[in-house]
Amino acid sequence: MIEVINAKVGLNKVTLRARLTLEELEAKTPHKKELIRNQKDSLQELEYANTILHRLDLKVMAMSSQLFSQNRLLLELQEENTKYKQTIENLLEDDNEILKDAEM
Repeated sequence: MIEVINAKVGLNKVTLRARLTLEELEAKTPHKKELIRNQKDSLQELEYANTILHRLDLKVMAMSSQLFSQNRLLLELQEENTKYKQTIENLLEDDNEILKDAEM
């Protein structure tokens, strides 16, 4: 999970740098239309990547929560299953005792 956080921070830094560069280009060299257009395109792509990474992060968190719930349920069911097995063993032992007593 820490890798996702580091990736988000890194991508946000790059996006911020691209935005600052674009603002500087527009302020200092407004005649460089092609360069400004390219920087705007790059900034849009970075912002889109930020959006996608954020959505993926939300999905991972939701899936982690769901996985935790399912693991908890699995443990509860395993415990219940163990209790049922013990109950069945006890019943079988009781039946064997009854059969032995009946044979005598």
